[in-house]
Amino acid sequence: MQMQLGVNMKKIFLSLALVILSVTAFAQLSATALSGRNGYFVGRGSYDLSFIPGLTIAPNAAVVKHDNMDDMYQVGLAVEAKVPLWDAIRVGAKGGYTPKRNYYSNYFYEGYAKVNLESLLFHIVELDNLTLGAGARQTEHKFYNPDHKVGETDGYVSLGGTKGGFDASITYTKALSFSGDRGGSVPAWLDIPGFTAVTGGFLKYALGANLGYTYQIVRPYVNYTYLKRYNLPITDNLAAGVTVKVGIIAVNAAVEWFDVSNKNHERQTFYSVNGGISF
Repeated sequence: MQMQLGVNMKKIFLSLALVILSVTAFAQLSATALSGRNGYFVGRGSYDLSFIPGLTIAPNAAVVKHDNMDDMYQVGLAVEAKVPLWDAIRVGAKGGYTPKRNYYSNYFYEGYAKVNLESLLFHIVELDNLTLGAGARQTEHKFYNPDHKVGETDGYVSLGGTKGGFDASITYTKALSFSGDRGGSVPAWLDIPGFTAVTGGFLKYALGANLGYTYQIVRPYVNYTYLKRYNLPITDNLAAGVTVKVGIIAVNAAVEWFDVSNKNHERQTFYSVNGGISF
């Protein structure tokens, strides 16, 4: 009995080892840190697993710190897969949870699809890659002072492509509907699309653009996001950085200018570093 149990345990450990080896053979680990004045800090990390061809699973986490508020955290999971028998289309789902901090918490879930237009049009478009994406996100905000909830539905579309060494994309995000009373309540967690940064408020719409150029191992790039929130000033957010990739290792350094004080055109300067490894 003990011998059979020992054999079974060996089989289990061997199976786990094979799974781990297969996972690590198609995995990418990355971490990003951004800092600025008044103790502002954002840290993000993700682990992309592609142990099944065409399927990617990515657990992720983030933390936000600032002298004027309690530290906040978010954990999430993203899943993306190719549509069987149709490689031109990928579908995905995301979800995340922000525990209670600063009298606020939330959770969200999202679904999206991406279409490779170049493949769909039988490569008659003279681009290396042209992708159209669309998705929708549902966020449930919970406020504790006073106690109430607000549901938010957002939609977005994106278009991106590459030509030679250049890559570019544009994304438009808009709040489609709200349930509950937004009066007087401001969410404490709002990602700025295309940025490491986190700010607050109810999204009204955001228009973002990205442009990069890859030369051998170096890719300089710029990001811009025009962000409008309900009852808050419009903000222009700009980032510039460079990524260096050598083999399985990628390192990025960037400068981000955005308004974290929610006052019109009072952008501050923040610095971010990112490291990633594929194995």
